[in-house]
Amino acid sequence: MVPPVSARYALRLPSLFSVKTDRFAKRGLAWISLFLWGFLIAGVAAAGTAPERPWPPEGRRIRCPVIRDTGVSSAGSERAGNNGGARRLKLKGPKEFILLDIDPSVLKGKIVTGALLHMRSASPRKAPLARVGVSTLASRWAEGRSGGYTSQTGSSCFLQAEYKRRNWSSPGSTLTDVVFGPGNTLWRFADCTPPDRAGWQACAVDADVVAARLAGLSEGFCLSDEVGSTWAMKNGHFQYNLLPNRFCHSRESFNSQPWLEVWVSGTDALPPVPVTDIRVTTEKMRPGEALISWNTPPDSGGGRTLGFDVTWRRHGKEEPFPRYMIPMARPGEAVRMYIRDMPFQAGEKIVLRIRPADSSGNRGKAFSAPVCLAGAKPALHIPPADITPFPPSADLPRVGGINVCAVDLTDKQNPRNGQMIPERGPGYRGGNHLFSAKERRIRLQAARNEAVCFQLSLEGIAENIGVRCGFAAHPGLKVVMYQAAYVAVKNNRGKTLAILSDPLVPLNGPFSIPSRAGAVRADGQKWHTLICEVYVPHDMRPGRKGGQLTVSVGDARLTLDLDLTVWNFTLPDQLSFVPEMNAYGAGSPFKGYEYYRLAHEHRTCLNRLPYAWSGQPVDAPVWKDGEFDWRAWDKKMGPLLDGTAFGDLRRKGEPVDLFYLPLNENWPVSIYAHYRPSYWADEALSPEYAGALKQAFSAFASHCSEKGWHDTGFQFYLNNKVYYRKKSRRSSAPWIFDEPVSTQDFWALRWYGLLWRAAVDPVAGRAMMWFRTDIASPAFARNSLWGITDIEYVGGDTRRTRSAGRERQMAWDRYRFSEYGTANRISESNMQPILWCLSAWANGATGVVPWQTIGGENAWTTAEQTALLYPGPDGPCPSLRLKVFRRGQQDTEYLTLLCDAIGRQRDDVAAWLRQATDLNGRVRKTSPGDAGTVVFPERDPGALWRLRYRVGKLLSEKALPYRRSLTRRNPPEKTRYIHDTGYVRCAPDVNSLKPPCDFFGPLP
Repeated sequence: MVPPVSARYALRLPSLFSVKTDRFAKRGLAWISLFLWGFLIAGVAAAGTAPERPWPPEGRRIRCPVIRDTGVSSAGSERAGNNGGARRLKLKGPKEFILLDIDPSVLKGKIVTGALLHMRSASPRKAPLARVGVSTLASRWAEGRSGGYTSQTGSSCFLQAEYKRRNWSSPGSTLTDVVFGPGNTLWRFADCTPPDRAGWQACAVDADVVAARLAGLSEGFCLSDEVGSTWAMKNGHFQYNLLPNRFCHSRESFNSQPWLEVWVSGTDALPPVPVTDIRVTTEKMRPGEALISWNTPPDSGGGRTLGFDVTWRRHGKEEPFPRYMIPMARPGEAVRMYIRDMPFQAGEKIVLRIRPADSSGNRGKAFSAPVCLAGAKPALHIPPADITPFPPSADLPRVGGINVCAVDLTDKQNPRNGQMIPERGPGYRGGNHLFSAKERRIRLQAARNEAVCFQLSLEGIAENIGVRCGFAAHPGLKVVMYQAAYVAVKNNRGKTLAILSDPLVPLNGPFSIPSRAGAVRADGQKWHTLICEVYVPHDMRPGRKGGQLTVSVGDARLTLDLDLTVWNFTLPDQLSFVPEMNAYGAGSPFKGYEYYRLAHEHRTCLNRLPYAWSGQPVDAPVWKDGEFDWRAWDKKMGPLLDGTAFGDLRRKGEPVDLFYLPLNENWPVSIYAHYRPSYWADEALSPEYAGALKQAFSAFASHCSEKGWHDTGFQFYLNNKVYYRKKSRRSSAPWIFDEPVSTQDFWALRWYGLLWRAAVDPVAGRAMMWFRTDIASPAFARNSLWGITDIEYVGGDTRRTRSAGRERQMAWDRYRFSEYGTANRISESNMQPILWCLSAWANGATGVVPWQTIGGENAWTTAEQTALLYPGPDGPCPSLRLKVFRRGQQDTEYLTLLCDAIGRQRDDVAAWLRQATDLNGRVRKTSPGDAGTVVFPERDPGALWRLRYRVGKLLSEKALPYRRSLTRRNPPEKTRYIHDTGYVRCAPDVNSLKPPCDFFGPLP
């Protein structure tokens, strides 16, 4: 038997951190306000928004049995499984969800004031239910009869609403696209009561979530475990419990079925006022799409306008739009509906019919209006290349016993046997897209402000080899030469599998084969590689430029002609797409800023995180008595931020594109002194902590603005993870900030992000003060950070991110993202950096981020996948892969310029690019914690050369004037809409689950 609600709540002890009406004010964050100077946040939901009404709700109670339920899993092969027939279901962080439903007919016409969901725990001692989120569900679903994650055609699973029959929303979608924010869904969470003697627990469900079901605006409810992983810190020992299984009984379990207790107060029989007008936008839309907006009309009865029914009619037939596409209401505000993924033709006219629905299920009168959808765009025509690769040849030029040829920058060869990675066809060395052995000619093309490279491949054994390369008639063309050094590629047991090139050292005189460059010798070496790099300055006149490359062995000489075509356009100095060379600790700004300069020269940006797990930064201004002393920090960092550190480089005076700030959870304000054990940031962090951090945030924004540092994206980024305490006794993070997993982690990021927004937006001016998050699984972020983050770094397969990001942009949010991962292994094809850049650009990303880029102490001897910049006694050296990243960056500049030249959107050019070359990579991970590497099918570098040539020739004919910047990194602020979500607004006072913790400070 289930005891009465009043009896169960009477047993509770007073709550230390209870959900009360003044929760947010008690946390000292009531000062978060709407932004000044044109910044307006509509509908701000403070991180700990409390119930609007005291408990219990007004009115009488109605018992609603659960009439169907199932469990779904996002883990591995279980994603296609169904549990509709199981007697026990499971909640488990972002891995396991429960879908359930009631018969809403008994609630029709009533005003819902509150609700409790009653569930019987099947693990009451080991892992009872803790904080549970309940969401509306924007898709029909099928309960199924399976158990044990067995797939069942037509039944719901994580991957599909009806397995093998119907998607949750658009193709490639999952359950997460129609619950907890995405798909225009509502959600809130509440703490569960402790299990009684029989294991029964209850948690509050928000009245609007229930009302959406009775109004037909939702197809049921989705439940989530919001706590996820737990931890304990007792007697100096840290213990981490990864995603415990929280079991509960299903409706298949006799006498233990879940049920919903709903409070209703009065009735509402009056429909909402009709919609009176709509606004249609098709600019920047794809064919057959449209963005529709209208104002939410008021309700006439005692409820409120909650949502809409929207249908479309053509050819005399009327059909509903899918629920996930239809916005929920925003009383007193406008809503938007992004029409996409529908069977509409370009430019087609349909009749849109909108009926408002209130929280009691009443429908207002329909408003109808014709809508003309986005029309077809002219086919994007890029003329084919008017040159072809040179014919293959096995007859290579020879000098002093050395065979000479030129190959692509991305080619890789084994120094012992000459085997190429990947393999090339017969005669490739003697005839390819760059080199003709027959004509003894190397053919290149480049824009102004572009560096173009090729590899000079030498076969044979000789001493005193010399190479000279230049353009005597065009001294403005800058030529730099490197020779390859070699590293040992080893397996997991330390056995050397191959010796391959990656580090590059300047060529400063004669050399030999076998090579003595670098630290590793390739026994039996007969092949050696040089890199020739030609930079075309801003002021070089377009046209063909002739030069010579001379190879000498002793007194013997071989001369190859250099044929360079300089295109009539210029790449911008400010990067439109940023390959971000992420680093930790290394890359000191001292000693001439060598690492930053090396990255800058290669059209990338070194971004060094200046703090470790303890949060204490290595380079930061002095914080004392609530103020910063900027003098020493400005002296160190100022040249990076005003560009003077790069005054003599190719992109003269261009500052770093991105810059980690030293701010974090433990600096400049110590979290140790202000943390009270809780999984929830609004409970855990004191008002004094919030106030001091806000002051520091504001000071940084004001200082960067006053200094005129307006071209750098300053990033407030939280990198630490609570489970680092296993390794570091001084680790300061109570949550997983980097690659957050559970709702508690996203909620903590939301708390810091709201604090950041309130502090910096009123004072930042033109300074780009960005709140950055790194999200490995964007699907589980919900809408918690919408309108709060400025840039998200996303990992894994980003194809769905691209689609969801566009939907998010349409929903009032400016969405900027970059893709993170890892560069290719040294044993693999060097095409990966180019393809990754092109793929990410086509996906809509602002850049790519190899998660680590500075080599370790053994990088010169043992192959390191993460070594893109090699540390050396006289300064860092580039890798071959770093130069390929530059090639990829320059290719994205070609594409960005192409958009301007032909007046087309990025999406249009991206679609053409995908048709022209296969950019469908897959993410390879070696472990769950691996950042992943995007791996692409093998490509012929000649194919990319052909694409590059086609675009370059067209741009040259357009003769575009030079622009320093092609993109607006800090566009005029759109209205920020921060979703009002979080705590159930009418909920009983329940203690939240807290980590057993007797001391959170640093341990010796």
